[in-house]
Amino acid sequence: MSLRFTTFRSERLRAAAHIPGAVAAAVLLFTLMASPARAQDADGNVFHDGESLPWGEPSNGTRFLPLYGNYSIGGEVFAFRLEVQPGFEIRPHTHPVTEHMTVLSGTFYVGMGETMDKEAATAYGPGSYIAIAADVPAYMWADEVTVIQVHGVGPFSTNFLEPAPEP
Repeated sequence: MSLRFTTFRSERLRAAAHIPGAVAAAVLLFTLMASPARAQDADGNVFHDGESLPWGEPSNGTRFLPLYGNYSIGGEVFAFRLEVQPGFEIRPHTHPVTEHMTVLSGTFYVGMGETMDKEAATAYGPGSYIAIAADVPAYMWADEVTVIQVHGVGPFSTNFLEPAPEP
């Protein structure tokens, strides 16, 4: 089976990530808009106090936290956090750059391949580190509130292996 790549588009957000009972339009918002890290000074230093992290407002139960850089710019180092709710899932996709993830809390399930096979995936708990090379198909989900930190070198975008089903 050959890979069919479809660039992630806003009209396909609902099918890209699924949160039962809610529209998933903002679950993967981080793939659509560039958001430089808050509290970054002119020298590129960033200091975030863990007690007062500048999380964005929840959108359908998912929160995004830019920490450093701008993931949409080629060659720029970036870091962000994503808090997902139970039922979050993202179907098989790739990224044009290596995706580095650290699980900070909860359990994050990751599987490799062109089809979503939850039996073949692995559960990763707090402290786990995952690196998925550029253009390697993967899928993910969470059954509980989970926070992951994603970092790498841009440009970071999401490409799904097949068109999103119609909502």
